[in-house]
Amino acid sequence: MSRSEQTEIERKYDVDGTAAVPDPVGVAGGGLVVEHVESPVVVELAATYWDTDDHALVAARTTLRRREGGGDAGWHLKLPPEAGSTGRREVHRPLGAADEPVPDELLGLVSDVVGDRSLGPVLRLETTRTVRALVGGDGSSLAEIADDDVVATRLGSDVERRWREWEVELAPGVDGPSGEGLLDAVEEVVRAAGAVPSTSRSKLARGLGAEG
Repeated sequence: MSRSEQTEIERKYDVDGTAAVPDPVGVAGGGLVVEHVESPVVVELAATYWDTDDHALVAARTTLRRREGGGDAGWHLKLPPEAGSTGRREVHRPLGAADEPVPDELLGLVSDVVGDRSLGPVLRLETTRTVRALVGGDGSSLAEIADDDVVATRLGSDVERRWREWEVELAPGVDGPSGEGLLDAVEEVVRAAGAVPSTSRSKLARGLGAEG
């Protein structure tokens, strides 16, 4: 598999351990209607995040990780949204050996941020993810709700953080006003279930204690 790219449009929510994922069947927004929710699928994810010692990528709203598990295992580089956009550009490269270095192609995309500093592993995330796909009347995927139980370990120390969060992400090809309208409608449902918009920019920032 060669390099691939997609635009990630999602909203994250903080939620406590007792909250139940709501049933969004019938939710409508932006001209889209959730007609069906597929059975939940549980996946185990393990990701190592890379950054500079002074967390230059976190500061630039950029994340670089090597992830195993799930349907999109590989190297993932998430870049900040462009002006006027809510979506983040996400660049993927396939996995190689367990001790492989960061792919040169991805290094080139963050060279302006990193400068002459070196990149190294800074955080390990282990996530139990339960995914529910939201489907429209024509059978096409509209979005998904991911219920994540996360354990983050800061590498080089024994500092560990645990939390639970929900992510609502639009399916590929669902974007613009219709996508935002659907996200708004689903947000009403998840907030009624006890979720609140996340206070962290990313799992990396939260795991490092760099939410501010």
